[in-house]
Amino acid sequence: MAFLRGMIFLLIFASCINLQAANVFVLANKNSEKSRKLASEYCALRSIPNENIIALDVKDAANISRDGYDKKIAEPLFNFLKKRGAVKDILNSENPKYALVVKNDVDYVVVAKGVPYRISEEKTSADSKISAAANNSACVDSELAMLLKGKYELRGMQKNPLFGLNRQKGDYKKENFLAVSRLDGLNFSDALNLAKSAVSAEEKGLRGRAYIDMSKKYPAGDKWLLSAKKIIEELGFDVSSDEKPQLFNYFDRFDAPAFYFGWYTDMPRYYPQSKDVKYACGASALHIYSYSAQNLSNPKDWTPSFAARNAAVAFGYINEPFLAFTHRADIYMHYLSRGFEAGEAAFYSMGAFSWKGIMLADPLFSPLKKSLQNQLEDIENGKTDEFSQYAVIRKMNLSVREKNDARQAVEIGESFIPKLKEKFALNWRLAQLCDGLDEEKSVNLAREAAKEAKGNFQNFGLVFEIAGFLKSKNLKEESAELCIEVLNSAKDADFLQKTIPVLLKEEAFADKERSLLEEKLSKPDKK
Repeated sequence: MAFLRGMIFLLIFASCINLQAANVFVLANKNSEKSRKLASEYCALRSIPNENIIALDVKDAANISRDGYDKKIAEPLFNFLKKRGAVKDILNSENPKYALVVKNDVDYVVVAKGVPYRISEEKTSADSKISAAANNSACVDSELAMLLKGKYELRGMQKNPLFGLNRQKGDYKKENFLAVSRLDGLNFSDALNLAKSAVSAEEKGLRGRAYIDMSKKYPAGDKWLLSAKKIIEELGFDVSSDEKPQLFNYFDRFDAPAFYFGWYTDMPRYYPQSKDVKYACGASALHIYSYSAQNLSNPKDWTPSFAARNAAVAFGYINEPFLAFTHRADIYMHYLSRGFEAGEAAFYSMGAFSWKGIMLADPLFSPLKKSLQNQLEDIENGKTDEFSQYAVIRKMNLSVREKNDARQAVEIGESFIPKLKEKFALNWRLAQLCDGLDEEKSVNLAREAAKEAKGNFQNFGLVFEIAGFLKSKNLKEESAELCIEVLNSAKDADFLQKTIPVLLKEEAFADKERSLLEEKLSKPDKK
């Protein structure tokens, strides 16, 4: 009887999952075997019926004309959704421009790599002038958001009436919008990995740190980033923020990014440009730059570079969006913190459609699906990996916020030390909390953290941070030795070219060490 009850529960649970999956529709390129395979594999991953795949007769190209978009993407999708009963049009038009939609049961539209993502600019008359603010080019995905809205002006953006903080789940469907995201990237493996990264984070929990990189150029954007930082800190995540105009550099931490929100430079630099750097499973990443997703096949564009490094959500822009119409990281975080899926959170964080914004992601991704308590229970049960330590740090941070008691947070962290194999970040957090309570213990914990972290390129920024801490404790020789160890193990030419000159100016190296570093600078190992 117990077995029967269990089976009944599982069937009910599975049917609840499939209710939503049944309302997710996937666009693929009929003429691309890889695009069709990507759509099929994604559907299998999320239990979406294969019948929900719409095979479009389009070229495998970045661009499509406005007429091509209308006839080869918009109209086929609209009629497919009507045929499936997901959309009802009382005027029964085959052209969405002349429809009157009274029912919208579409949860998400997911566009697979191989379907064009840029609608080309077209002059509407011989003397029409094209401007950055008033043009009819757009991201395919952003245009699709307006598919059920009838006919509207194409010259310029359409403001999102649901943009902001006061929305409830499903509001976009009630207002006849489509929430659209894309599985794309440098290659088809990267595209599918967006969804795999999301599923992994749902199963194991979102673990890692946040990085907020301000620009000091435009106050509004920095204000949004600071608001996002506040929400992330309230959730307990460790946060590094940079208020310099320049990007985070090699002397700054960049281990286990679960959130990266920054601006404003043309391409990834420092750690984000390295192939050896990965984001945590389930990471959300945004770099505000006008052309961050102009070419999804370009490894130097921010958005595809995020996807190539294991992120689950990567925002970007195919052309000039203007700051007011970029994704708002703080609004996105507001909805994630309320348990919304990434697809819906992103929808309310976007100021305009029929415009330039794009999101590479599995929209069904629920970043906070697995609670922190369940993550900690996994550790207790011996289910650990390299990111488990960040769940403990999050628990410690919440303890400090709630009780303002560093000692209790230290006790929490120390109770998990024997259960973890990798704990460099945890030891460093313990060192920080012990600073002022027990200086000797703090220094020893910092040493332990550096000892474990220094063997991994992505952790070098953390090691430099620890070296600075040791220097502040008047352990200058030990600090210098630690920097030397990092530089001797580094193979990345850009890293060496940008760190050695700074350290030669600041660190009191012995003559022999200085000579070796100068030689390394002139002839760095090629990677």
